[in-house]
Amino acid sequence: MTDPFAANPQLAAFPNLRIAALEGDGYAFARLTYPAYRSFLAPVGTGTVAFGAWVGDIPAGLILARRQEEGTALLSVSVASGWRRCGVGGRLMEALAAAVPAGERLTATYSSRLPARTAFEGLLRRQGWGEPVLQSMRAAGTPRAVLDWAEAHSPALRVLRGYGLALWRDATPDDRAEVERLIAAGAIDADFSPFAMAAQFEHWPDNSWMVRRDGVVAGWMFARLEPPDTVWYHGAAVRRDIEHIGPLLLMFHRVHQVAAERLGPDSTWRIDSFPRTPAMLAFMRRRIAAFASFVDELYRVDRPPG
Repeated sequence: MTDPFAANPQLAAFPNLRIAALEGDGYAFARLTYPAYRSFLAPVGTGTVAFGAWVGDIPAGLILARRQEEGTALLSVSVASGWRRCGVGGRLMEALAAAVPAGERLTATYSSRLPARTAFEGLLRRQGWGEPVLQSMRAAGTPRAVLDWAEAHSPALRVLRGYGLALWRDATPDDRAEVERLIAAGAIDADFSPFAMAAQFEHWPDNSWMVRRDGVVAGWMFARLEPPDTVWYHGAAVRRDIEHIGPLLLMFHRVHQVAAERLGPDSTWRIDSFPRTPAMLAFMRRRIAAFASFVDELYRVDRPPG
C-alpha cells in the first residue's frame, strides 16, 4: 500500500497541502497506486472513492477505495517519497473515513508479503482501526519436503494408526450417508461438503481421499494432479472433535506420496486459498508452514463504524 517508486523519505515542511476528492480524470495520481487499480482513476467512476493530496500543484498522495455491497473496501493509500512521515497518509485516511456513510463498514485486506506491511499496519492503528484478522492463506512447496518432514516426525503420524484412508471415488453408500449426517449435525461445515463439487471431483479421482475412524468416515481431502509438475488442493474437512489429533496431516501426507510417485518428489504443490476456518488455518500455520517454501497470509482489518 505504498508507492512502489518510493525513495528514502525526506522530512520537509509543506505550507500548501490540499486534500480533495478526485473527479474526472485522476490519472495524474496513477503512479501512487498499483497497476491493477489504475483503471479506476481514468476516469474516476461510480463506485470509486478517491482522494488526492497536492502540495501546490504536485500530486503528493492518494487514497483509493471501492464501494461494495458489504461496505467500502480500501484498496491502497500511498504518499510520494518526499512527503512521507509528515501526516499526509493520516489526512488521507481521515478524508476517506468521512466519506463513508455512518454505520457502513470500511475494510482493508492485505497480504503478509506486503513490502510496507509494518508501516501500513501502523497507519491503521493510529487511525483507530481494529486488529488484523487472518482470513486465508496460500502456500506452496514440494512433495519431497513433506515426506522428509514426515520421516523426521513420524510420531505425528503413528498416533493415527486407528485411522484408515480410502480414495473418495470408492466411497460406499454408507460413507456418503455418514458425510451427509456429519454436515447436518454441524460436525463439519456445510461449506466443505464434498457433494458441492462432485461433478468436478469425478475428473480428478486419483488423489482425493477420505479418512475413516473405526471404519466410519471422519473427513476428506480433495486434490488433483496437474501434469507435468503440480498438485492443486480443492478442499478438506475433518470432524471438529478430532481435528486436533491430525487426520488432516494423514491425508496430506498420502497426497504427497502419490504426487512424488507420479510427478516426482521435486514437483510443486499449491494450496491457493482456504476460507477463514479456524481448524484449517491452524493446520496450515502449525503443520504446512513447516515444510512450505512459500506462505502468504491474507489479513482483514475493519474500521469501527462511527
